[in-house]
Amino acid sequence: MKKIMCMLLICAVVISVLSPQIKAETVPMLEVKLVNYLGNNSSITVVFNGEYTLSNGKKVSAGTETVMSIVNNALKLSTSKGQVLLENGTITATPLKTDSSLALNGRSYYGSFQFVLEKDTKNNKLYIRPINKIDIETYLRGVVPQEMPALWTMEALKAQTVAARTYALKHINDANMVDTIAKQVYGGITGSHSRSDTAVKETEGLVLKYNNTLIDAVFSASNGGKTELNSSVWGGNAVPYFAVEEDAYDFHPSTKEKFPWVIQLKQQQVTDKLDLDAADTWWTSVKEADADQQVLKNMKTWLKTEGYTSDVNKIKISTISKLELDLKALSAGGRVSKGSVKVEYLLIKADGNTAEKKTLELNGVPASKIRAMVGIDKMPSYLIDVSELKNGIIFIKGRGNGHGVGLSQYGAKNRAEAGHNYKQILQFYYPRTTLVKEYSNASSNSNTSTNKTVKKDTVAPVISSFKANTDYKKNTVKLSMKINKAGKTTIIMKDSKGKTISTLANNKAVKSGSIYADWNISKIANGNYTAEITAANLDGYKKTIKQKVTISKPAKEKKGSVKASVLNVRQKPSTSSKVMTKLKKKQTVIILSQQGTWYKVKSGSKTGYVSAKYITVLK
Repeated sequence: MKKIMCMLLICAVVISVLSPQIKAETVPMLEVKLVNYLGNNSSITVVFNGEYTLSNGKKVSAGTETVMSIVNNALKLSTSKGQVLLENGTITATPLKTDSSLALNGRSYYGSFQFVLEKDTKNNKLYIRPINKIDIETYLRGVVPQEMPALWTMEALKAQTVAARTYALKHINDANMVDTIAKQVYGGITGSHSRSDTAVKETEGLVLKYNNTLIDAVFSASNGGKTELNSSVWGGNAVPYFAVEEDAYDFHPSTKEKFPWVIQLKQQQVTDKLDLDAADTWWTSVKEADADQQVLKNMKTWLKTEGYTSDVNKIKISTISKLELDLKALSAGGRVSKGSVKVEYLLIKADGNTAEKKTLELNGVPASKIRAMVGIDKMPSYLIDVSELKNGIIFIKGRGNGHGVGLSQYGAKNRAEAGHNYKQILQFYYPRTTLVKEYSNASSNSNTSTNKTVKKDTVAPVISSFKANTDYKKNTVKLSMKINKAGKTTIIMKDSKGKTISTLANNKAVKSGSIYADWNISKIANGNYTAEITAANLDGYKKTIKQKVTISKPAKEKKGSVKASVLNVRQKPSTSSKVMTKLKKKQTVIILSQQGTWYKVKSGSKTGYVSAKYITVLK
């Protein structure tokens, strides 16, 4: 699962000392492999903060400090004083009380544990893999503040909690349920926070369903202003509870921008005049033009991972002939699906003296492959606005952070701050779903599943203060109006016969306050038109108003050229009228109008009449 941007996770983490209050028999249990914070280790420090029973029946008292290690392809658990408690291929530890916890290399977790041996297929090494068995509600206490800063608005935290709970239950039987962004980041007790604990408690058991089935409630940091279909990202069939919508609330709170990002690289990285037969004379001194850029480092790492080199230090990117995303092959949500790359690189040979030139070319490959090459940290989304090669510079510009399907964490934050409650937030990002109480704790009156009643807003938004400001020089009409509550707007322009000629907004998400729309009238004739504005609230109740807009473009300015040697400009359209000034051959005038055989013209600051037969109209 896409985690919120790391720089916002530095908010102070307050360790909650509350023990789990939910009885396991009423709440689903989940097993999660601990990988993210623990990594791959052949030795782990285990501190028992409470009484536990091991798989051989031995009891371990509270405060016992132990070390788990690998000896002769088996797990060995010994006290800090060297007493062996258990040796086996698998070791389990079960708490006698729900408030007991284990600290693994300093990070504490509730629940029971199974420790197994795990082999890394790349290097054939054995590692210790702890598997934490925990009830969903306690698990969420360690998930929510890792996926969303706990100091954010409570309604956003509640929306995140419901999405995380739904996702966890949907994937509860997955074999690869890990504590990383591949699923959901889980930090145990150490990663919990009192505010997110509140969000978990106040939404206990609530999940999202479609047709009485749990949805796959995926989420990402930012959708860049537009949501996406699941089928566009992962293939397969599009599900009804995801939709493509403009998201007016997805923006950075301080800059108000939609998380723009840029990749900029020089096409020529290393001169092509190097002597490959004498590579030892320049290999260490020659650097790529963008050697310090992370993108180039990511490309080298990718080449190593894909088997093009065994060592990133033995490779230099010489030329990036092509690195582009296909802006014509877009998904329903406007995201790129294909890309191409051509890279020439140099490999130092085993002798260390000579190098060889290699070429990698990939045309029309999935955009995910291009993203993997440049790094997901540098290409955080597929919503690309610019992909071009100009003056030897590769330039790619995009926006957003993540896949854009389902809940946007920043969108949820901004919606919550605008007054939306968590139910309204969830309804926008997971349309057509139902909020359901899947289970209750022991203090509840019933353990059966019931639909959560949501009070609907049945009053449609009010549109007021409509204005249409026309700029005939720019051929644009700027429509402005006010809406009294958040919702969606559709704005269409119709001609005098009621035919739709332009759609300026289609179910566009808006906040309460001023809203705007631009109408391009470059190909619109003069006349009367109607702006038809439909405003719907967050629960779908809508109202339509109509406003008249008149287009009256000024006549196009005509120019003429004098074809007589000398041409008199008269005060009136008559040869007997007074001569005001004289024009020379090929002099240009502005033709203001025509009266019979006379043109009314303007030359400089003077206006008068000339015989039309002595003027050539310029195109």
